[in-house]
Parts: sequence; C-alpha cells; structure tokens
Amino acid sequence: MNTTTVRCALLALAAAAALSGPAGSSHAAAGRYSPLLATAAGQDTLRNLALWEDQRVTDNGRIFEYIREGSPLVRRRALEVVGRMQEPEDASRVIPSLKDPNREVFREAVFALGQIGNRDAVKPLLEARAGRNAEDAMLIADALGKLGGDGVVEALGDMLRDFNAPVRGAAALALARVPGEAAAGVLLLSIHDPDATVRWRVAYALEKQPVLPRSCQSLEECLEADEPLVRAFAARALGKLECHGATRALINVLDDGDLRVAVNAARALGVLKSREAVDPLSALLMTHKSLDVRATAAESLEKIGEKAAKDALMQGLLDTSVLVRCNSVRALAACLGEKSEMFIDEARRDGSRLVRAAAIECYGTAGLKKRAADLNHIATADKDPMMRAAAVSALGMLKDPAVLPMLPPHLSDPDFTVATTAVTAIGEQDYRAGVSALIEAYYAPRGREFTDVQLEIVTVLGAMKALAAESLLVDATTHEDYRVRDAATAALEAMGFPQAEAPSARSLRERGYDRSRRKQLAPPTGLRRAVIATSRGEIEVELFGDDAIQTVANFVELARKGFYKDLTIHRVVPNFVVQGGDPRGDGAGDAGYTVPAEVSHHQYGEGYLGIADAGKDTGSCQWFITYSPQPHLSGRYTIFGRVTKGLDLLWKIDRGDSFDVQVLD
Repeated sequence: MNTTTVRCALLALAAAAALSGPAGSSHAAAGRYSPLLATAAGQDTLRNLALWEDQRVTDNGRIFEYIREGSPLVRRRALEVVGRMQEPEDASRVIPSLKDPNREVFREAVFALGQIGNRDAVKPLLEARAGRNAEDAMLIADALGKLGGDGVVEALGDMLRDFNAPVRGAAALALARVPGEAAAGVLLLSIHDPDATVRWRVAYALEKQPVLPRSCQSLEECLEADEPLVRAFAARALGKLECHGATRALINVLDDGDLRVAVNAARALGVLKSREAVDPLSALLMTHKSLDVRATAAESLEKIGEKAAKDALMQGLLDTSVLVRCNSVRALAACLGEKSEMFIDEARRDGSRLVRAAAIECYGTAGLKKRAADLNHIATADKDPMMRAAAVSALGMLKDPAVLPMLPPHLSDPDFTVATTAVTAIGEQDYRAGVSALIEAYYAPRGREFTDVQLEIVTVLGAMKALAAESLLVDATTHEDYRVRDAATAALEAMGFPQAEAPSARSLRERGYDRSRRKQLAPPTGLRRAVIATSRGEIEVELFGDDAIQTVANFVELARKGFYKDLTIHRVVPNFVVQGGDPRGDGAGDAGYTVPAEVSHHQYGEGYLGIADAGKDTGSCQWFITYSPQPHLSGRYTIFGRVTKGLDLLWKIDRGDSFDVQVLD
C-alpha cells in the first residue's frame, strides 16, 4: 500500500483525552513516560516528538535540541525518533550521545546508530565498548553488524570469545549481517560453543555465509545436538548452503519430536531437490499429525517435482488442512504438468476460496495452454478478485505468444491486485506490445491503493528498459510515495538517462511540515494486554505500548471497533509466521491508512507480534506472530507485543481460520 502516513482519526478522541492533562489514560500513567505525562510541559514534549516521528521530520533541527538539552527520558525518546528516520546525515548528531552519562540514553544512541546505517559510527561504537556490561555489549554488537565496515568482523570475533554467553550469541547474530569468508571462519570456530543458545545463533549465521570446506560437516554434526533450536537452525542452514551430502542426515531427523526441526528438515530437502527424499517426504505428507509438517512436505515435493509423489499428493488434496490442500495441488501441477488437469479441476471445487485460487493458478504452473480461454473468462468475469488475480497470473505463466494479448485488458481491472498481477505478467513475459498499455494504466485515475499498480508499472518498465517510458519515469521521480520515486530513479539510472539532482525526501518533508497543524496522536500507554481469539483457541498477548506507541494504539482501536471480527488467518508459513488482519483475506488489504514503522530494541524471538508491511512505513492492520526466533526480521519490522499464553496454538492454526481480538486492559 502507499505511504500516506497515518491520519488516525480513529484515535483522535482517545488521544485528545489522554494528552489533555494528568487525569488522562490510566495506562499512560503506569508506563515509562508517566513522569512526562504528569505535566503539561511533558505532554507538549511528547506531542512534538510524536508528530515529528509521524511526519519523519526534525522540525528544522528542533529535535536535536531535545537530544542535547532534554531530560534523560526526553533524550532517550528523541534518539528513538531520530533512529527511526534512518537518515545517514543524522549520525553526527547522535554519536555524541554515546558519551551520555545516562545508560538508557546511551543504549538508545547505540541502537539508533545501527538503524541509521552510517559507517562513520563504527569507530565511536568500537571505542564505546570499553567498560560496558553484557547487555550494552550485546546492543553494540547488533549495531556493528548492521553497519559493517573496517574492523567489524574482527571486533565481533573478539566478542564471540566473551565470557558471557549472551554477548557471544549477539556477536554471532551480528556476523550474519556481514557475510564473507572471514566471518564464516570466525563462526565455525564457535560452532561447538558450550552454550546451546550461542550454537543455534552460530548455525543461523552460517546460513548467510559462503560455504567453507568445514561448513556442511559442522552443521550436519549439529543435527545431533540436544537443544532443538540447534538442530532446527542447522537443518535450515544445510538447505540454504546446498549441502547435498547432508541429505541422508536430514531424512533421519524428519521424525524429530520437535516440530521446528521436522519442518526445517523437510523444507531443506525441498531446497536440495533430492530424489532420495521423495519417499520419506511422501510418507510424512500422508501420516504426520502436524498440519505444518504435512504442508511443508507437500511444498518440498513441489520443488523436487518427481512423479513418484503422485499418490501422496492425491491424498493431500483430501487433507483436512487448507494449507496442505493448497500445497498439494501446487505440487501435483509441478510434478505432473499437463497430466495434473483432472486434479486441478477437482481442487477448483474445494470449499475454501484459498484452495480454489491456488488451483486456478496451477493451470499456469502445469502449462495447460488449452485452458487459456477459460482462464481469461475467469479473469474477466469472476466476482472474486482473488480468483481473477489467480487467473491472470496463470495466463502469464503459460508463456504462449497467443495468450499475451489477453493480458493488457486486465490492467484496467477495478481491483488493484488483479491489475498489479497483470503488470507483473507483462513484465515477466517481456511483452513489448504491452508497453503502451502500461503507460496508459499508470496515468489512469484510481484510488490510493492503486499506488501499488504504479509501483509495479515503474519497476517493470525499468526492467524492460522501455525507452518510450522515459517521460513517465521522470514524472514518477516526484511521486508522493517514496517507493515509486526510488524505483523510477533506479530505472532511469539503469537506462542511462541523466537526471538533475532532485530535492531529498527529507528536505521535501521538512519544507511541507506545518507546525501549527496539531495532529492528534496517541500517547504512550505502557504494557497492555489482549486476546487473539482464534477458531482453534485463545492466544494471550502483551502489547508494548511504550515501544510501539502508535502501532499499539491502532491495534487496540481496531479491535475495539470490531475491525478484526471474523477476519481470517490468510498466511501460514510453518515455523515462520502466522499472519492475519487483512480485510480482503488475500494479504493485500489495509485499514485505509498506514502507520509509520516503530522499530525498537525488541528482537523477534519465539511468539513475537509484528506488523506486516510492503516497505518502510507502510504497515497498517495486518499482524503476524513468529513460531520461533527470526533474527532477520529484527530491526526491519515493527514489534508491538509478544505471546504470553497459548503459543502452542500456532502449530494448530490453519489458513482460513477466523479470529477476533479482545483488549483486556
């Protein structure tokens, strides 16, 4: 969705009451910022910081006065806001705070420098390590990993030998962000660390590195570790590093008692495309009690693409799980090609729209060119945009010159997902005759959600190096959405069109900021509680109302107004995330506005709540929960809570399950 920042009219009444005086929200009174909320001056300061954060402006540098002169609590919050802007030029204003006498301010400065990404901060951060405790050292390691640069791998290697296991673990995760043979060598020295919490982090980090002679063997040995997370991350790394010699070892852990291990091993075998794994994966699909394991087995059989999996996949079409049925029909199309037609036809009659959409797309996967007319009819006449989008996608996959002229008419579909899919299909087929239609579609007057269509058009025209689109691409460099601007600029550069230096996005925001417009935003509220009531049971969550202020306020308000009632879990990726909150049910919808990202110190461990987005500051109403640690998400996606009860239910949730959210306090 586009990056129109949250207007939050739905929060106005609550925010006005909470920021009106000391008698405001009881939640706010109990939170970190209660001393500021207790005074009119403190409320005004928090209001300014919230506005600057929302608009991504410094108010011509006023925020830096807060960093220099405010109370410790104000300095900390101001640094948090600056870090979230991620403007490299701000590093010089933040570096002095590494010498702040207040530890929390120091920590916020460290985190902000990591997010800002300016390598000028590397040397000051290295110097700041002296005398710091383990928690501070962990934060410094995280920042160094994000920055990279001279001396970082050596410093993180030193930290991998620290007496404190948490520091060693943080160093391992940081090394995952600076891939190279040097980092891989350092990590391999720690693969047998005495602490299991370090070992799984090392295994994770190794999957991001180039393969060294000892990499695969060392990871294979980890499959026999006592700690399940070590086994799980080792299995994943063996797949990602394409360690084909580990196939038998991975097959041997398919029956691991820990579902995280079984899922990762099954997925790794799919990545390796091992024929030897077809029978074990087929057995898993037919007999395993966990829908997540069965679904992953079907997914991997699709990647391997062997006809021998036919019987198991036919049984998968009858599975009680929507996710398993979706994956099974896809796998049948991949394994049998045109001979899968009767099975696809059967899946089109499934009771789940998710399975029906998957089946329609499979006509394309299977290369069933004779179904082109049927697909075009679906793409034109079906009332469900999910079916129309699936049909357009399938048309694009047929790779038939006779079919290509069917694609451009769907650019005018009233649903933006269908139109976007048509753009993608035209680009993937390099259909030059469709360029003029793409240009026309870019300028067609549409609603805010059609920004995604424009973004895809710009991306595709750039990839096609369509010279006729130069004028469009120049226009797109001034688009209100930064994603479109960036894509247009990159396309013009790739095509060799010199461009005059445009004003920076920050300068445009600062120029357009009106201090007199007192937009209402929510105050900090401290910890809050809610229940995600699914059709499988209840999941209790704790919400971080001081660390993701607007995100939590938005989630709470949406829940209270009944927005989430009877929505569905539209995405399930075993041992990764379950995701819901889309009013469309296909992953493309939002609440009609966006909320700026609020990345914080929290890390994506097991059972953490995050906000899904389509780029920085494009989150809205869609949330997800992690099954297990997902370090690559940390520092990129807003974390606004964690599961406190019912985490085991994640392994029972299926695609299409309904849910609602109730706020407890």
